[in-house]
Amino acid sequence: MAFRQDLDPISYLEGTGAAQVAVGWLERGQPFPRGLVDEAFFMALARLCAAPWQPFVTAGRQPCTFCRFSGGPALVSSKGVHVPIGASNVFVPGADRLYVAPTMVVHYIDAHEYVPPTEFQEAVLRCPEMKSMAYLKAIRALGFSLRR
Repeated sequence: MAFRQDLDPISYLEGTGAAQVAVGWLERGQPFPRGLVDEAFFMALARLCAAPWQPFVTAGRQPCTFCRFSGGPALVSSKGVHVPIGASNVFVPGADRLYVAPTMVVHYIDAHEYVPPTEFQEAVLRCPEMKSMAYLKAIRALGFSLRR
C-alpha cells in the first residue's frame, strides 16, 4: 500500500463525475492525525468494510507497517461485526466526491488512534448500506460507471 495524504486525489474508478480522494492510506514514518473518534462512526465504518463493494479484484493482504512484528491482524471484530482487513478498499460516496480507503483503516483507527477527516466521518455516517440499491445509486449519482 502506498502512502497518500488524506483528501489527496486518487484514481481507482473510471468515471466522468466527482473527484476521488484518499483517506487512511498510512505508512510508518509518515505523520497522521491521532485522537479519539466516536464509536457510532467506527461501527458504521466497520459495517461498510465488513463486505465492501469491490469493482475489481485485489491480490493478497497488505500488512500494517506500524505493527512491527505481526503485520497486524487479518480480522478486526467489534460487537458482532467482523472486518477482514488489508485486502480490500471501501468506497464511500460523499456529496461531491468519492472517498477511497483501504479496509485497513478500521485497524488504524482501533489500534493506532488514527482520526480520519471530519468530512469522511460524516459521509460514512450518511452512507447507505453497502451493496444496497441506495448505495449503488449514490455511486452512480457521482458519475461513476458501475460496469467495466
